[in-house]
Amino acid sequence: MQVIRVNISPYQRADFIAQEKSALEKLPGIDYRSLEDFNSDQELVLITNTHTRLAKLPKELLSRTRLILHPNSGYDHFAEDRSLWEGITTVIGHEIRAQAVAEYSLGCLFQGMLELPQHLIWDKNRNWERPLLKDQKVLVFGYGHIGKKVADTLATLGMKVTVIDPYISQCPHNLVQVWSRDLVKEARAVLVCSSLNSTSRKLFNKDFFNELSPEALFINGARGPLVDEAALKVFLLNNPRAYAFLDVFEEEPFQEEWVNFPQVWKTSHIAGVHKDLDQGIIDFEYKVLQDYLSLDTKNFNQKYQHELLQMKWKQGELI
Repeated sequence: MQVIRVNISPYQRADFIAQEKSALEKLPGIDYRSLEDFNSDQELVLITNTHTRLAKLPKELLSRTRLILHPNSGYDHFAEDRSLWEGITTVIGHEIRAQAVAEYSLGCLFQGMLELPQHLIWDKNRNWERPLLKDQKVLVFGYGHIGKKVADTLATLGMKVTVIDPYISQCPHNLVQVWSRDLVKEARAVLVCSSLNSTSRKLFNKDFFNELSPEALFINGARGPLVDEAALKVFLLNNPRAYAFLDVFEEEPFQEEWVNFPQVWKTSHIAGVHKDLDQGIIDFEYKVLQDYLSLDTKNFNQKYQHELLQMKWKQGELI
């Protein structure tokens, strides 16, 4: 079976393709090839990322594709190509991405709420006017693989967590399907862990920011188009004690107007990136391919039921 790597990302090392090829070809029967060199007579596995557009791939390539691996990227762009992948087993690499993005979101919250003072000389008063996390209310939008780690961790620390997610019916925290004025008004922090689809695009808009506390932290490591950036800017300008941590933007690279914006800590879409990411991607691909080659369809789908893109399609949306 051929394995075709369609795209790579800028954060991957120069020798990543060579490492991926060397690792995956240790599996019996795997032939790793480039997109330009695929054999149209063989069945194949596609490895994709955010830059992959299935509609732009050769039709004969997709007709021979039996498995798509999508290791470390968001998958909202697959919505427009549903007719092309719905009949192909498609496995999403949640286990790679979820931990890294959750740690990004938690790191932002700790930095925003627990900035440590430094005493160059001994402070005789020993005062620290800080709020404790256990006394704070936090909203976590989305309770998928990332949101679950975020919400569960904050609850363990004693924060009063409310999860907003229209696609689940239960979780161990206060759960609502849509945000309300009172919830937003009382929140000390908002952490965005939502998927992007037609129902969530610009979910964080003028109406939302009009209700948000003037000292709130707003943290988005999910998707840029979830936020109406014009409304966020107005909110920040009107509330100088509010602050935002943004890893994703409506337009990327982020626009010049954000560069010197004092209330925004900006990163360049790196929430899912870490030192061992390349090896983590390869290990994930190897494990899934090994299972795909050794298990029958029923057992494979059962093992990866929480990672199948087909299981993310609900109520006419990718979630």
